[in-house]
Amino acid sequence: MTEPVVATYLEDRKLRVAVARVDDRLYAFDDLCTCADERCPLSGGLLTGTTIMCQCHGSRFDIATGAVLDGPAVYELKTYDVQETDGTIQVRA
Repeated sequence: MTEPVVATYLEDRKLRVAVARVDDRLYAFDDLCTCADERCPLSGGLLTGTTIMCQCHGSRFDIATGAVLDGPAVYELKTYDVQETDGTIQVRA
């Protein structure tokens, strides 16, 4: 079962990151889509397996690698190391 994508803001890095759990594995990636000048939050998009679709322009990305699967986006997402320790999720950015 796929859980919702949750956005978080890493204050010390001034960075907006999305975290998703798919089949008991955590993924962390840039929350803002690369498909336009006015970026949309991917945390509001549709997640199917490890593919997330931008709600604004329909670009699709692989959240495991950051690769663009379908445009209009041409730039991949940055992905981050993420782990859960004692119920706390930690993202290394």
